[in-house]
Parts: sequence; C-alpha cells; structure tokens
Amino acid sequence: MSKETNVVVSSNGYTQSDQVDLIDIIQQVWAGKKTIAIFVGVCVVIAALYAFLAPQKWSSVAIVTLPDSGQVVAYSQVERVLYPDNPPKIDDIQTSLFSRFKGGLAALSLQLQNQEKPENLTSVVLNPEQPDQLKISYTGASAQAAKNTLDDYLKKIDSNIVTGIDSDLNLNIKSRSEDLKGTISSLEKVAQEKKSNRLNILNQALLIAQHANIDKPMLSNSTGLDDDTLFAVGSEALNAMIANYKNAPLPLDKDYYKTVQNLLSVQSLNDNKRIISTFRYIMEPSIPVHRDSPKRALILVISVLLGGILGSTYVLIRNAFRARAK
Repeated sequence: MSKETNVVVSSNGYTQSDQVDLIDIIQQVWAGKKTIAIFVGVCVVIAALYAFLAPQKWSSVAIVTLPDSGQVVAYSQVERVLYPDNPPKIDDIQTSLFSRFKGGLAALSLQLQNQEKPENLTSVVLNPEQPDQLKISYTGASAQAAKNTLDDYLKKIDSNIVTGIDSDLNLNIKSRSEDLKGTISSLEKVAQEKKSNRLNILNQALLIAQHANIDKPMLSNSTGLDDDTLFAVGSEALNAMIANYKNAPLPLDKDYYKTVQNLLSVQSLNDNKRIISTFRYIMEPSIPVHRDSPKRALILVISVLLGGILGSTYVLIRNAFRARAK
C-alpha cells in the first residue's frame, strides 16, 4: 500500500510545507540581520568610495545648422567676381560649406576617439525632417570644461575649413588673373594685327595712287570705296591717313575692355578681408546641469540591495552547512 503524506495543499496553490520553508527562511534572515547589515555596510562604503572618487562625466550640447546668407556673402561675392557668367547660388554655397563642416566634425570625432586617452565628441541629426540641424555633444570632466572644450572644438573646425577655403579662393584668384591677363594679351595681339593689316592696305593704296599719279581725290563722295578702290582718294589723303593711323590707339573692341574690367575686379579681391563661417548656432554650447556619471543616488540604492542579497545568501548558506554538520 502507498504511504500517505501529511502535505496539505492550500487554496492559493502553496503547500503547507512551502509555507513552513518560507517562514523558516525569513526567520533565518532576520536572525542574521547583523551579518546582513555588515554586508550592506561594506557594499555601501565601497559604492560611496566609487561614487565620490570615480571620474565625473558632464556633457555639453550645442545645436548647429547651415550658415545664414550674411555669413557666406563674402564668399558669394568672390565667386561672382571670379565667375560672372555662372555664379553659384547662395543656397548651394550654404549647403556646400555646411557639408564641409560636417566632414570636419566627423574627422575630428574619429581622431579624438583614437587618442591614447579617448574623448567623446558626437553628433546626431536633431530631426529627420530637418537633416541640416545637428545636435553636437562633448563629454568632459566638469560642466565648465565640457562647455569650453566643445566651443573650442567647433571654432577649430570652422577655422580650419575657412583657412582652406581662403587658400582655395586665393589660388582661384591667381589662376583667374592669369587667365584674364592671357585673354587681354591675346586681344591686344589681335588688335595689333588688325592695325598692321589696315596700314598695309593703306600703304598698298598709296603705292597704287603714286603709280597712277593720283594726288587728289577722284571722287567727291568716298562712301562707296572699299579696300580695292581706296587709291582713288589720292596720295595726299592716303599719306595723311597713314600718318594718323600709325599714332592711333589699337582698335580694341568691347570684349577687351570687359576683360580688363574683370581683371581689375579680380585683383581687388586680394585686398578684401573675407569673413566666412561654415555653420550657425541654433543653441550655443551649454553648461550641463546634471552629471552623466557617476549616478551617486542610484549607485547607493543598488549597493544597499546588493549588500542585502549577498548578506542574506551568506546567512542561508551558513545555516545550511551548520544544519548538515549536526
């Protein structure tokens, strides 16, 4: 026959044996409360030492976006002078400069992470619907240090890019000046060729008039004359025309003077102090109010819980070994 047990199942599903064991555990824990308190105290002390001695981390935040039109107007003016027939739009310039800023920011962030003592400089898009607004944060050892360092890094990125832009513009100005000078020289040579060709035509007409003994104009109206019949004005008139034409300025057209004007405009750019920025603040670097870490209150709460768990576990295991040893 099977042996009957005295285990009674209660209405909530727990057996009487389970309830007795739970009460016994509570009694053991209460009896070892001093030991548990020691564990809690040790954990709290260790946690407090960590919380107050561990390096602090504070994060300063800035929000930036595209530079406004006033910040790129100098760049735009230079581009308009350099390329008057096809100047870039203000919107394109703003986007281009901000793209260079984001590239410089990414490069500096990677550089700081790869240092022997890494620094944390991060950026994220503030709003997916507005991808040209960036939230930039830097983590430092103090609130003021984080703010100052972030401000310095953003200025450094902007300054380096603007220096590169200025260098590129100066090279473009020099190259454009050389191109315009070459064009002017070519136009002067063409004008000189035109003048020389005209003198040859006049001299040829004079030679014909002299051979034909034509001293005076043969026609009262010379409007219908061309190069082949120019001798008809007579040698006297031709000599006067040749003498006058030799001292006359080169027959330069409007393209020449337009090119000279462009050259003067380009050369004047070298004296301009260009003020350019690659970004604009929506929110300047802030002084953080709350510390990122260590979270002292949370650490102390966790230490109390951990100490209680460790102390209770120690008491139960110790009592179990003592009961088995009897």
